[in-house]
Amino acid sequence: MKGEFFIIKWRIEKYLRDVFTNSNDKILDIGSGYNHYYHKFMKGRIVCFDIEDFGKTHVIGDADSLPFKKNSFDKVIMVNSLYYFKNPLKVIKSASNMIKSKGKLVIVTPFLYPIHDKPSDKYRFTEFGLKELLKEDFRIEEIEPIGGFFNLPAVILHSIIKGLTLLAPKPLKNLTRILAYVVFYIPYILAQFVSILDVLDRTRRFPTYYIAIATKK
Repeated sequence: MKGEFFIIKWRIEKYLRDVFTNSNDKILDIGSGYNHYYHKFMKGRIVCFDIEDFGKTHVIGDADSLPFKKNSFDKVIMVNSLYYFKNPLKVIKSASNMIKSKGKLVIVTPFLYPIHDKPSDKYRFTEFGLKELLKEDFRIEEIEPIGGFFNLPAVILHSIIKGLTLLAPKPLKNLTRILAYVVFYIPYILAQFVSILDVLDRTRRFPTYYIAIATKK
């Protein structure tokens, strides 16, 4: 969907530009998928790892058994992938082994977001769950909610656009998709501008996403 959560993506971009600043860094992207939009904000040599070949995948395998040597990467990133893994703690542990001393781990993961890609979509983590995953091997620099209370209308409208098509009988799916876009797309775009007000939300109770940045101990 064009224009999908563009305010959220802009906020994530700012974090990535601040972390991935060294062109000489070797970076592992675990669960890189097919849409690497965030790579353009990152300096470094990026190795794309996923369970299947998405065209730009360099190494194919299971994240529970990462096939890389110890201390072989300066930084590791996981964008919209942690919730797919069978054993997220094991993946974090494995990633820790791959990262050089004082290297960085960056995680971007959804919280208030509909289930998709079932049954592969397994987990949602609060900031406290992320702290639990990271505390043994990493020094947590920040875990920040991306999107808050004022982004909820955008999440709901996004879910309606996607969900109506899923609910429709197969012969009516294409028509339903068109109608959903015609009726809800402009309100969805406008709702994202409302999410700028999330700077006023200090509750941290309604995150659309989290970004976690941690340094290996």
